[in-house]
Amino acid sequence: MKIIDRVLIVVFCVFIFAFGIAFIVMPRESFSVNEKRSLAEMPEFSVDSVFNGNFETGFETYLSDHFPFREKFVAADAYYALYTGRNGSNGIYKGKDGYLFAEPVGHDDTVISENSEALRSFAQNTKIMSTMIIMPTSGYIMSDKLPENHLEYRDGEIIDRIHSDIASDIRWVDISSKFMNARESGQIYYKTDHHYTTYGAYLAYEAFCEEHGLEPFRDYTIESYDGFYGTAYSQSALWNEPGECLEVWRYPSNATVEINGQVYDSLWFDEHLSELDKYPVFLNGNQPFERIINPDVEGGKILILKDSYAHAMVPFLAQHYHQIDMVDLRYYFEPVSALVNENQYGEIFMIYGLSSLCDDTDISILE
Repeated sequence: MKIIDRVLIVVFCVFIFAFGIAFIVMPRESFSVNEKRSLAEMPEFSVDSVFNGNFETGFETYLSDHFPFREKFVAADAYYALYTGRNGSNGIYKGKDGYLFAEPVGHDDTVISENSEALRSFAQNTKIMSTMIIMPTSGYIMSDKLPENHLEYRDGEIIDRIHSDIASDIRWVDISSKFMNARESGQIYYKTDHHYTTYGAYLAYEAFCEEHGLEPFRDYTIESYDGFYGTAYSQSALWNEPGECLEVWRYPSNATVEINGQVYDSLWFDEHLSELDKYPVFLNGNQPFERIINPDVEGGKILILKDSYAHAMVPFLAQHYHQIDMVDLRYYFEPVSALVNENQYGEIFMIYGLSSLCDDTDISILE
């Protein structure tokens, strides 16, 4: 036993020494591509930060983020969780045919009521015709791809409740039924991401057009880009899963988009196509405010209150409206009513993923 103990001590010491050397000599990354987040920086040393505990806390985070081969250990832990009967990792189910599904959204009744009431009141107070689409989750629509054991997806019940809460002042587009009927005609949701595909975005656009009596735009070309890894892939740490294809449906247009005071002559930002998460190719990802101007269209002005589900759909709408103003309440902190006063919007369009209505508290402060 003494020999075994000594061997274990030697192995332990070698392990600690080797990882200590690796920690010192390995290059530091500032961003984790797989996790889509910035890694912790070395905290600034000071006497005050030592005594108040901030330095120790920051240093622990720094060590955790820059531990040698950290991502390999994180992935190994995720696959261990998967293969020991937990269906996935970090709130993500591994489904059939390569699908990664986020667990069902929470349903805090207070948050849902406050968000629904805020949107309804805004439509009522502005007296502008308003329309809403709520995107169900991929786990609800693609239920046949879920693993055998999973929590219940109550999207239909929650969406019906929101519809009932806002029906008096906001027109409703039932996208869930359209998606259910189209499941066999194409891939509606990405396998590695929570968003719908461009095909799914076009279905939502068609549903919007049906509600407004518009003829859907069909003169586009489809470009495919391999190697797309979405948010479900990043969150799950199941980083041996294959990438997939992202499609961009383009058309000739003179439309421009203004972001942070700079005007761009395209609604697609191709620099993101070289990244693992290519979804920001649509309108450059999450922005507080964006304004699209199409000089070739006389279709008036529309205000869109949205989350990221709007990004792949709005380029289609740009063929019907001269001006589209988009506001993301997660990042826009000015009164939206001021925009309404400054612009003569003919319509308001509210488009959100279900999780935003269930979880986000930014919507409830809409004014």
